[in-house]
Amino acid sequence: MSTPSPEPSSPRSPDLREDRPDGLVTVERDGDRVLVHLSGEIDDELRLDLDEAAARVGTLLRSRPRAGGDAVHVEATGVSFMDSAGAAFLARLAVLARPARVSVAPSRTVAFLLDVTALADVLDVTGDVIEDVTGDVTDPDGRAGF
Repeated sequence: MSTPSPEPSSPRSPDLREDRPDGLVTVERDGDRVLVHLSGEIDDELRLDLDEAAARVGTLLRSRPRAGGDAVHVEATGVSFMDSAGAAFLARLAVLARPARVSVAPSRTVAFLLDVTALADVLDVTGDVIEDVTGDVTDPDGRAGF
């Protein structure tokens, strides 16, 4: 008697993002603040890792409260793609760190997302991507980045 073979998975379209780097999130203590590194694609496939990272940030913040300044710094200059899962993660960090602030060093992709979602209003954006007087995100040379 033969064992039935598993049903083939439903046909799917080829993944158009196969050549793009996988996402990565790490959390570590850096003196009095928590340092979060994001790189690659930060999307729904990384949601469990993002949930674990947020829990770790919360634990580190509770273990050594900070009186002011940025309690959390997010290094996101290596992010090539970010969807709503990444935006939700950044918003969650802002809530966890209150009343202190979360600073973010964004890639241009992340800076755009922070701008269109208004997360830039609750996060401190640092680094080479700046906001001009019209509110448009530009690079340091004044060129529109998007």
